[in-house]
Amino acid sequence: MSPARVLRHHALLGASWGIFRRHPVVSAALGGAVVLSLAAGFFGVGVLVTPWFVCEILAFQLAVLTQRPNGRSRAWIGAGLLVLFMVGLVALATWLAALAFGPDVSTADSASSPLPWPDALERVGLTAAVMALTVGFIAPFSYAPLILVERGGRIGAAVLESAWLVRRGGLVRHWALAFLTHLLPLAPAIVLAIAVARTFERAATPMGVLVALPLLPISIPLGLGLLSAAYVERRPELPERRWMRAEAIAPRPLRALLIAVLIAPMAALLFVGLGALRPTLPRPGSGKGELVTVRAIEREATVFVPDTTLAVHVAGRRVEVRAGDGVVARFDDPWPGAVEQVQVSRRSDVYDLALASGEQSWVVSLDRAGVRVDDSIADRLRERLPRWALPAIALAFALSALLLAQALGSLGELRRTAALPRAERARTDELRARRRRALRRAWIIAAALAPPSIFALAGGLWAGLG
Repeated sequence: MSPARVLRHHALLGASWGIFRRHPVVSAALGGAVVLSLAAGFFGVGVLVTPWFVCEILAFQLAVLTQRPNGRSRAWIGAGLLVLFMVGLVALATWLAALAFGPDVSTADSASSPLPWPDALERVGLTAAVMALTVGFIAPFSYAPLILVERGGRIGAAVLESAWLVRRGGLVRHWALAFLTHLLPLAPAIVLAIAVARTFERAATPMGVLVALPLLPISIPLGLGLLSAAYVERRPELPERRWMRAEAIAPRPLRALLIAVLIAPMAALLFVGLGALRPTLPRPGSGKGELVTVRAIEREATVFVPDTTLAVHVAGRRVEVRAGDGVVARFDDPWPGAVEQVQVSRRSDVYDLALASGEQSWVVSLDRAGVRVDDSIADRLRERLPRWALPAIALAFALSALLLAQALGSLGELRRTAALPRAERARTDELRARRRRALRRAWIIAAALAPPSIFALAGGLWAGLG
């Protein structure tokens, strides 16, 4: 089958829908298990359970398409790790993009009015662009979990064989396939979230996601079915494992370099996520609006905000904002010395808390519950990321998406050539020449990817640890 005839997405979607239509109960049950295991991720259990249920869906779909059951083996652990890596990376990037570009329902961006269409489309486009860039990064590994589930083996061999299939079938086609595979399961949540933000109010955006939950057990198997159907079309091109030879193994230094340039952008994104979890520091300035209360602090004192449950406790450099019986915010930076004065101003339902130390003043904005309304994810990223960090991370992901499939695909082609039976294999000299060319290409690509990967990792570390 020629690459031009594979990856016809409408045909793949038809095959995926055919699997669901023939086995709706089993497919929906496995999809529901994935949804419940994702919910269990808040307790840590979902990290272990979700990849296993995804592998169960892939195995079930392969059994339906090939009419041959797949037994569970130790290779499923590797398949689960790859699923965790791919889904986790896309989820992290999409989460950061959605919080940075989407309606920030807990801060000053929250509003009772619907989100304007130009604003909504711009935010959706930016989030989709981040998702597409991340999906392109993992596209060469799309078939690896399926290879491990069906054929077994090691993660490295499955990754090389997957990259070879992607390179042979066309990177752009597989990029689109991987994007649809990840977009289709999320489509109900995205559509309903936009509908709620446009129809009612942007602060109710999470309600659209909750309304979409009953549809996810259907959309998740449909999305994974695209990938399973594409793999079944391409699987006859894979070599027999029993024919593998030592010539197919890349040198350890090359493997180490490829792993390093692969991990660096992912680690950078992870550190950016860690930086996004830390609140921003109070900003220089003074409060605005109607003055509610002001009090000088000598050593330690508690300032109560009239008509609210808010209380500001100051002890030297440490400031705690309490609402009811609990602490909702705590600060001990950026003022160099003890806080000497607390001033509270009111603007509608927003309270500006100004903290003076010496001749300088810093301010934070809170609502009646003590939740900061000046601490969006976008603000956190702007504060912690240098200007060059995000372009460096995006460049590392883009170059990896374009070049990794070429490097890994060359090594995968080498595995396939070395795996041919002795009667069909070319002469030993020709095989060695192919090996030299494949290794040379892989070395060049790995060396080209090393600098942007290092810069991306440096930017991530700056955001996460700075």
